Amino acid sequence: MKRFGFLTQASDRARIPVVLLSGFLGSGKTTLINALLKDPRMAGTAVAVNEFGAVPLDRDLIDHGGDKTVVLANGCLCCNLAGDMEDAVMRLFSRRQGGEVPRFDRLIIEPSGLSDPAPIAQAILRNPVMSGVFRLETIVTTVDAQFGAMQLARHPETRKQVALADRLVLTKGDVADADAVGRAVRDHNPVAPLLRADHGVADAAVLFPPSFLDPDAPAVSRSVLFADDGDPDHAGRFASVSLTADGALLWRPFEAWLRGVRLGHAEQLLRVKGMLDIDGCAGPVIVQGVHHVLNAPVELDAWPAGGRNSRLVLIADRATIDAARQSWIEALPAMTAP
Repeated sequence: MKRFGFLTQASDRARIPVVLLSGFLGSGKTTLINALLKDPRMAGTAVAVNEFGAVPLDRDLIDHGGDKTVVLANGCLCCNLAGDMEDAVMRLFSRRQGGEVPRFDRLIIEPSGLSDPAPIAQAILRNPVMSGVFRLETIVTTVDAQFGAMQLARHPETRKQVALADRLVLTKGDVADADAVGRAVRDHNPVAPLLRADHGVADAAVLFPPSFLDPDAPAVSRSVLFADDGDPDHAGRFASVSLTADGALLWRPFEAWLRGVRLGHAEQLLRVKGMLDIDGCAGPVIVQGVHHVLNAPVELDAWPAGGRNSRLVLIADRATIDAARQSWIEALPAMTAP
């Protein structure tokens, strides 16, 4: 719907999909990436990391002004990007466009194990240059089954990484009790699917959304966009709420309501994900955000199977969830089209 500035499905698909792969130091990010890059479906993938770690390289690194790059045998590209990650990723894209590196089809960003993934995600969502060429596909976080519970208790970085994840990967479950750390993880992320990567191996088709591997994959379905809402009685720090509407929503009143929630609870509101029936739009409108930063909404061509109704999922602390639920009930009549 161009009068609202929504992206079309075609323009969204033209952007390079990005997976943000976070996780605390030693949680197995590099081991997981190394295994994934051997999958033929991952050919043409670029990986931007702070350090190569244990990634095996079969040739010398090439120095490009501080960015060290190597092309692997299967056509994947590994880059150790120097400086600010936002600027470094755009340099990598410029080199792609200029033919200095292979024309990669997708990008995995692996920030430092001590970093907060939110600023990187926000940069992809809000930076007009980055958001024009990249789309944030999903956030994946690795959790060490051996030391994850201790890291969650001691390190705020681990808690933030886990809380922001769309998918959680439990590593080293072959040597530790993955179920025990899984229970600890649920205190900080009640909804993300919990996957296993024993011996550092995970199926790319399960770990990533279909459109990350195949640009021609069907439009996002509800099962891909949303996870289970979790146990409402679980007494963790964070919770989720699924806000629904049976009738079509008026975009401007809805946008004003969401802006109030985002700005009023910016630090406590971790994630926003929604598939909305907007008045005047033939297909669903997809919205997603991190804290107060919202991506440009995307209007899909058609609704997936399962009915046409709006669903907005918020992940936040319990006070924010309660406030958002109440304000949604109060605002819904004015947001619903006649």
